[in-house]
Amino acid sequence: MFYPQLSLIDKSVQVAVQLRQQASFMEEIIQQLKKLGLGDYEALIYATLLSSSPASATFIAKKCNLSRSSVYTTLNSLIAKGLVGATYKNDVKQFIAQDHSTLEQLLKKEKGNLDEKFKILELLRDSFQFFSKSNLNIPQVIFFEGQEGLKKIYLSMMRQAQTKSVLYLLRDEFVWQPEWKFIFEQDWHERVKKLKIEKNINTKLLINNSKTENAHIKFYKSKRALEYRFLPSKNSIKQFAIYIIGDIVSILSMEKNNLVGIKITNQHFADNFKNIFETLWQKSKK
Repeated sequence: MFYPQLSLIDKSVQVAVQLRQQASFMEEIIQQLKKLGLGDYEALIYATLLSSSPASATFIAKKCNLSRSSVYTTLNSLIAKGLVGATYKNDVKQFIAQDHSTLEQLLKKEKGNLDEKFKILELLRDSFQFFSKSNLNIPQVIFFEGQEGLKKIYLSMMRQAQTKSVLYLLRDEFVWQPEWKFIFEQDWHERVKKLKIEKNINTKLLINNSKTENAHIKFYKSKRALEYRFLPSKNSIKQFAIYIIGDIVSILSMEKNNLVGIKITNQHFADNFKNIFETLWQKSKK
């Protein structure tokens, strides 16, 4: 009497384990489908049909815990994408998930559409430049806040720069602070490096003649396309930075927990700031 009970318990445990594994596997598929671009309901219903085709809308609604209206709306979307087909069984409409190749074809179609959009975007480049340089040379001024704002402004400056531009940079030691360590991490470093190489951008850097900066001399000497000089002690700056490239000037206040800045796009402003920079450059030592 004792051993059969143990056997029944073992089977129950085994079934429970299998159900958990199945649920985990289904959830993994759903997450992967979302990454491919399907919506939450689309991924859930498509994954359900992969394991239960053919199935009625009523079955899907119960299985997915969704309303019938939501199920029908999502099924119509999946049918339009070619991922689901329909048939009839005993006069009841049944839905069938199409195979992996259909999903592959959908992604290829979307890739083709995306490639076409990139072509159109490239054709619009000259139009954007025309409008940005018109408006009677009225300065374009953008305010930004926080580290993320600075990242976006910096990358936009690099993208807008003309080939063989010079980046004029005057800054304090903020880059060596822990909260700015991302500058030297691979993801950010590679993005910036790629842009600078593509545009053949050189950098002229003015920094404080401080212990912190002198401790990084080897780093500066190792950088390609970089000239640097130390500001005279009387001209040292604190919690401040200026970026100048082409017709763009970005001025930053680097106060801790209060990073704010302004980006000005105007050739007259840029030329005058470059003159100020060059005056400081001549007074600074190598």
